[in-house]
Amino acid sequence: MPESRMLTTKERIIDAAGDIFGKQGFKAATVRNIARAADANIASINYHFRDKKGLYGAVLEDIFSKGVQKFPSTCEAQKNCSPDIRLQTFIHSMFYRFLTGEGWRGISGKGRLIAREFSNPNPAFEDILETYIKPQKKILVAIISDFSNGDVGMDKILPCAISIIAQCVYYAFAAPMIQRMAEESMPTTENIDRLADHVFKFSLGGIQTILSPLDPEASQQGQRNQEKFQ
Repeated sequence: MPESRMLTTKERIIDAAGDIFGKQGFKAATVRNIARAADANIASINYHFRDKKGLYGAVLEDIFSKGVQKFPSTCEAQKNCSPDIRLQTFIHSMFYRFLTGEGWRGISGKGRLIAREFSNPNPAFEDILETYIKPQKKILVAIISDFSNGDVGMDKILPCAISIIAQCVYYAFAAPMIQRMAEESMPTTENIDRLADHVFKFSLGGIQTILSPLDPEASQQGQRNQEKFQ
C-alpha cells in the first residue's frame, strides 16, 4: 500500500481550522490556536489567507467544493432519466455528502460548521450560497417541476424542494435527538442507504400528491389535465 500523501501547510491549516471553527464558532476561535493545531505559525496563516476572515472563507470553500465534487447531485448518464430516478440520485448524494467520512460526517464532523452557518450565517457564507447552494436548489426545483411537465407554479414546487432538503439536513444534524426518539433510525454509515431511500419514497409520495392534477388547488392548466383522468 502506498503511503498517504503528506498534507501541505496550507491544507493542514484548513483542516485544523475547520475543526476549531466547527467547535467554537468564528468569534471564539483564535488564529493562534488554529496555528498550534495545524503545527504551523501565524505568519503562515497570514501568508496563505491574509487574516481569520480569509481563512474562514477558505474553509467553507474547501468543505463545499470537495463535498459537491465527491457526491454530485446529477450524473451524465441520467440526463435523460425520469424525474424519480433523478430525485433519488439527488437525495442519496445529499445523504452521502452530509453523513459519510468522505463527506462532512454530520454533526460530529465538518457538518458542525455547516450547522452553525445554517442557523447563524457568517458574511463569508454569501459566496457559498451563490456558488453551491443556489445551484443545488436549481437542480432540485427542475426535477420537481418535471414531475408536472412544467404545469405547476413555484408556489407549490419551492415548498416541496425545501421540505426535501429539510429532511436531509435533519438527519445530518439531529442525530442526538433521533437516537433518543428512534435509535434504529440513527444516521449511521450502515443506515445511510435505508434512510435515503425512505426520504426519497416519502418525498416522491408527497410530490405526486401536491403536484397532482387532482389537487383541489391546482391551476387552470392542471384542471384541464384532470379531464384526461376522468
